[in-house]
Amino acid sequence: MVQSRKLDSRINNVILKAVKDGHRGLAVLVGERSRDQVVILHHLLSKASVSKRPSVLWCYKKDLGFTTHKKKRLKMIKKKIKAGTLDPNTDDTFEMFISATEIRYMYYNESHNILGNTFGMCILQDFEAITPNVLARTIETVQGGGLVVIILNKISDIKHLYDLQMDCHDRFITNAYKTVVPRFNKRFLLSLTDCNNCIVLTDSLEVLPLSEKKESADIQVQQNNLEMLTNLKTSLSESQPIGSVLNICKTLDQANALVKFVDVISEKSLKSIITLTASRGRGKSAALGLAIATSIAFGYSNIFVTSPSPENLKTLFEFVLKGFDVLGFVEHTDYEIIQETANNVKTISRINIYRDHRQTIQYIKPDEGAKLLQAELLVIDEAGAIPLHLVKKMLGPYLVLLSSTVHGYEGTGRSLSLKLFEQLRSQSAKVGGVNLTELKLEEPIRYSDNDPVERWLNKLLCLDTAQRIISGCPTPKECSLYFVDKDILFSYHKASEAFLQRIMTLYVSSHYKNSPNDLQLLSDAPAHQLLVMLGPINSESSQLPEVLCVLQICFEGQINREIVKTELEKGQRSAGDLIPWTICQQFQDTNFGELSGIRIVRIATHPDFQGMGYGKHAIELLTQYYQGKIATCDEKDESALLIGLTERKPESMDYMGVSYGLTPQLLKFWKRSNFVSLYLRQTPNDITGEHTCIMIQDWNQEWLKDYHKDFTFRLLNLLGYEFRSLPPQLIMNMINTSGVLNTAAQTSNEYSGSISKYDFRRLKSYSNNLTDYHIILDLIPTITKLYFMGKMNLNLSPLQLSILLSLGLQFKNIESISLSYPDLESGQILGIFKKIVKKTVNYIEDIMKAEIASEMHDPSPQVEMKSLGGTLNEELTKAANDFAQQQKEKAEQIKSVVSADDSILPYAIKSKDISSDVKLTDNTIISVKRTLAPAAAKEVSTSKKHKSKDGKVKKKKKRVE
Repeated sequence: MVQSRKLDSRINNVILKAVKDGHRGLAVLVGERSRDQVVILHHLLSKASVSKRPSVLWCYKKDLGFTTHKKKRLKMIKKKIKAGTLDPNTDDTFEMFISATEIRYMYYNESHNILGNTFGMCILQDFEAITPNVLARTIETVQGGGLVVIILNKISDIKHLYDLQMDCHDRFITNAYKTVVPRFNKRFLLSLTDCNNCIVLTDSLEVLPLSEKKESADIQVQQNNLEMLTNLKTSLSESQPIGSVLNICKTLDQANALVKFVDVISEKSLKSIITLTASRGRGKSAALGLAIATSIAFGYSNIFVTSPSPENLKTLFEFVLKGFDVLGFVEHTDYEIIQETANNVKTISRINIYRDHRQTIQYIKPDEGAKLLQAELLVIDEAGAIPLHLVKKMLGPYLVLLSSTVHGYEGTGRSLSLKLFEQLRSQSAKVGGVNLTELKLEEPIRYSDNDPVERWLNKLLCLDTAQRIISGCPTPKECSLYFVDKDILFSYHKASEAFLQRIMTLYVSSHYKNSPNDLQLLSDAPAHQLLVMLGPINSESSQLPEVLCVLQICFEGQINREIVKTELEKGQRSAGDLIPWTICQQFQDTNFGELSGIRIVRIATHPDFQGMGYGKHAIELLTQYYQGKIATCDEKDESALLIGLTERKPESMDYMGVSYGLTPQLLKFWKRSNFVSLYLRQTPNDITGEHTCIMIQDWNQEWLKDYHKDFTFRLLNLLGYEFRSLPPQLIMNMINTSGVLNTAAQTSNEYSGSISKYDFRRLKSYSNNLTDYHIILDLIPTITKLYFMGKMNLNLSPLQLSILLSLGLQFKNIESISLSYPDLESGQILGIFKKIVKKTVNYIEDIMKAEIASEMHDPSPQVEMKSLGGTLNEELTKAANDFAQQQKEKAEQIKSVVSADDSILPYAIKSKDISSDVKLTDNTIISVKRTLAPAAAKEVSTSKKHKSKDGKVKKKKKRVE
């Protein structure tokens, strides 16, 4: 029998203190048998808790190490008994624990399904599979007085955590950078010393020595809030239905939010949007549930609720039912609940109310926005975890209640606050726009205020970043760019932590795509580097200047050509090296992977100084550094956090690129820095709905020009498909950088194969207002492609270009185009289009005229002009003599011919035939009698016989003149 040993009192003290203060405790178990000690920790927690036995969330990677099926567990116990390996002190206790406890088992890759749920204890095993996102999701589900247990069963010593290979490290390795330094694990372990309610134990429950820091909660603030909450409930106790529902609220913030919800619900406005943002555990879902119950009392009939998963709405529907209870609704009499089973978990999908009239509360998926045609109220919970474009599609002419977490696992909610909320604010400022109300919850409900685990987690993952106010700023030319030493930055030194928090503040406040995983990528990925731009450093000051701009870059490329060829043949691509693999795949060029390049992962500028040139100047300095235009030396201080560009020799690079979500503002920014587009993803991003664009800075590379030319032609052919919804101005901004556009030669060969003579007649007829534009609708794509492929230079204005592109390549009709130009009516757009057709007709006619003129031109050589030998009279006299001589020679020639031919002598004119009074001159016309030759006379005098009336033949001589 195993001898019992007294438990260290510090373990029980941590649990009792957490339960008493309403805070959470954190326990880290190290060793192979750590799992067996979970039973004891849960038993201590159950004894300390006043409420029911704590429920458990057990998260793991793939294999639990035991089975959750009862029959299989009995079978395994029988096998152990038969083999003689059964330990009754551990196996029986563990078997009883998993049989008698409410346990929710969850894979790490499915942890997003537990949003909105609450547990009394959370167990995290398989530490190598834990990511910062998972850490934030799971720990924040534990209620106050609960316990978080992290099991390190694959290491025997806590120091081995420094060298533990994490699963995510496989994604950080590239072809050229394969050594991963687990800086995040080291920082995680060092941070445990700052958590007041944390205890680190061995698998035999021995306490490892760690420093403890005691901090007192601000009890006075909590008491004041409770008094104000009580006064609010008393003042509204007579107002129904808000008076009854308000009693369920636990904090003043939650009560104020519910009062605002009810005010807007009672108005029944169709153009109102209320946003509710807060950190985790502040009661957002509960407030929404109570607001839905109140809306039923106000007569709303069609209420729709959505979230990333139906499991996320467990708390929301729980408080809907609590609101029904205080309002006097009875289940099966006034309403019915319809449940569905998903992932072996029952969830509420619909509530039908039929107390006064038929009312419905229905769950829909985020992509089922078409079901909202008859909606009166839409509630969006955990909106930060829903793709932004889906959230935008769901907004409509009905009341919308929207909530999101601003810190943590839902991408920190920045896609909403930086994009959607900004658009809603601009719309609400317009006359007739939406009525936007923004609410925020600060006071926690799931656990008491000043929770040590929450502070530790926020500090570890840099979640709770406060924006600092800066007074004054230097000009961009006065600022310098520095590399940051990651070993020192993530050493958990006090000064390094303060600088890291400042950097992450810029990330969160100026960039919408942030998640806790980004911190681990930055710390552990060997190919990633961090740069900051600071103002002038004062040597006499003990503090660094404010961080104005942050750059995160990644070294890519140097991939063996054979590896690229093999991967492309298989249709695969390795992790990392985003730009090389994408370009090689798109252009089927295996040589590009061998180049060395830099990808700008992120660039974040202080929100107060955006648009002042700091980001552009930072890119200019980085470009000059890698082009060798900045003198450098290798004199780095090993203990320095910041390394100047002159203190570090640059790596040899062939290009610098960027990959980002395409927006007009970002495209304009990168084009100003001389970046050229090479790739645009056809499928939009799942989170933002934007198309990923890859651009490379122009360093006069010949291959870049060929790539961009090919990209331009492919983009033009794809505009009628996935890119049909892109603004035409954005497309024009992308392709106008190409050198192949507007370079048409003035010949008909460029368009003769595409536009026939009949097509030209139709175009000319439309330009003369003789036909409708539908007659030439089939020719618009042809004309558009000819223009944008550089075969027809029409000299169009930007507005004409965008309309031509919309009609010819995006295949939009006039009505759709008018939506993109609110200031233009359909008739005005048709008028602009007619001008385009007229220019096309004139262009073709000019080419035809020029070609006809060139065919009529005499290509004979130039005649050399020589001066005359004498005067003009002499020249004329000579010409007359020459002509007279020629006439004389012709006359002599005729005489010789006549005299030689005897057959024409009978026709000669004799002198007796001419009167004596006729004077012969050169221009005299005379008449002579005709004398026939004997033979001819005889033939002519032949009589013609004619019959008379009496039948006799008469002879009549033909008169000869």
